[in-house]
Amino acid sequence: MKLKKYILGNILFFFLVFSGCIIPVFAGFKLGDTSVPVDEGDFIEYDFDDNVVPEPLKIKVEVVSIFQYYEIINALVVNINVSKLKSNTKTYEVLIVDSIKYQNQTCLVYNKTHQLFRYDQYMNNLLMQGYGGYYIIPDDHVDVNIVKGFIEGYTAWSANVIGNTITIDIANNQTILTYNEQGILIKQEVISNNEIISTLTLIKQPNNVVLIVSITVIIAVAAGVILIGIIIYKYKFKT
Repeated sequence: MKLKKYILGNILFFFLVFSGCIIPVFAGFKLGDTSVPVDEGDFIEYDFDDNVVPEPLKIKVEVVSIFQYYEIINALVVNINVSKLKSNTKTYEVLIVDSIKYQNQTCLVYNKTHQLFRYDQYMNNLLMQGYGGYYIIPDDHVDVNIVKGFIEGYTAWSANVIGNTITIDIANNQTILTYNEQGILIKQEVISNNEIISTLTLIKQPNNVVLIVSITVIIAVAAGVILIGIIIYKYKFKT
């Protein structure tokens, strides 16, 4: 009986360790019941390809700061840097679009309780140029309809949602955004006259490597605990 309790105690201990390890892996940033799938210091990388530039361009989105801001109500604000990779030096430089330097620019403002959600107007410039702009959506839970609500409430555009994909009609163009289950933009296509003129494709998102390593370690620990428990149990039972 004591041995069974010992084994059960080990299994319970494992699950406590599992919970403590796995939650930080999936966590982004949370303020009350308001959260986003990134944290300060995270970065996202994309390939950008259009029918003008002969070679794909790499775009890097860095999360500079996430903070609480009071504008009638408290809101969570995400500020980002957007950079492009210089092919000759292999270093990133801050992206400039329409004379706007995308350094420490506000990406979004969000409060779940009060249903406040909007992207900064400068993100609309990036969106129209095919550079994304709407890089993240809340992960408390992931629902692309929140982008549709923003479009209808803050712009003159129209939008349609199917699954995790939203199609935005902007003048004579269509911009198609697809998000993953973590709330990260994984693809943007800009279509004009039924022809794809640019594509932005995710190549790296936060926590990918950490997630794989953490799950592998946790599974290995679980297998070890269970195996040792079985061996001890069989040994004691035989003797």
